[in-house]
Amino acid sequence: SVLLGLLAGAGFAEKIELGPGKTLLLTLPPAWTATEAPARPPGFPELGRSVRYATRSGSNDPVLITVLPVPDDRFSDPENLRAVAEIAAQQFVTGSVEGKVSLKEAKFGGTAGFTATFTDARLVGKPSIKEDYKAMTACFIYLGERIMVTATIFTDEIDGKAYTEALRILKSMSLQLPDDKI
Repeated sequence: SVLLGLLAGAGFAEKIELGPGKTLLLTLPPAWTATEAPARPPGFPELGRSVRYATRSGSNDPVLITVLPVPDDRFSDPENLRAVAEIAAQQFVTGSVEGKVSLKEAKFGGTAGFTATFTDARLVGKPSIKEDYKAMTACFIYLGERIMVTATIFTDEIDGKAYTEALRILKSMSLQLPDDKI
């Protein structure tokens, strides 16, 4: 079928089961694949479900997505989401070219979220080093139904194709509930 061919060229659907009938859906471009998420250090509890995607070419551009259950809907208020994003992004300020958190509002999966991008001052003008990234964008998204998503896009080229595709992956996210039919 022509439609199936068009969908295949655009990427493929990825499902992340979250429990009690909730599923995070997203679309991966054909050049991307799921990879092993980094292990938690000993003694640190697993707070949510983490997945990692990277380009099949092995470029230095992975995206790490963590889905966190939250106790209530307080993050449906954009000001509450902004406040938690501001606090969480502070950890990336030291050593960054930016020297401060500059949050930008963005649409993810039909809902508002916030991003903050940081450039590693040590790596400006230097060649790429595998798994040591020149820039990163932290994303904070509340999908509703007490599901918060934090995502980090790592890259050496903030204007590169892989970075643009990583943003597209995040913007494709949606939450499927038990009553939803596909």
